[in-house]
Amino acid sequence: MTVRYVDHEPGMWFLVEQEGSLYLHARYSYSALIDDSALIRLNDTELAAYLAGDHDVLSDLATRVHNSAPYRAESKFFSRDLYRSADGPQYREAVSAAIADHTWIAEQRRKR
Repeated sequence: MTVRYVDHEPGMWFLVEQEGSLYLHARYSYSALIDDSALIRLNDTELAAYLAGDHDVLSDLATRVHNSAPYRAESKFFSRDLYRSADGPQYREAVSAAIADHTWIAEQRRKR
């Protein structure tokens, strides 16, 4: 599985691409108990807005993911989260590799 970095909003989300599809890697948390990320394939509306230059559509989507408690089955993002699929571990590994040079920690290391 090959995934490549496309874009990001520091501390909030990364956008990656695989075989022509775009995916949002969005962080979410709930108090000190849950700190994780969801991987959401952009739907046609989200994709069209982003491709038209609306960078904020991804920040809005990431906020909605976070606020929806995507770890709960009732969240509309629960079923869209590819990290919950059978291929979740492979997605997580591929996305982690794709974004590794763009994380906050990587940026801090470059500043030294």
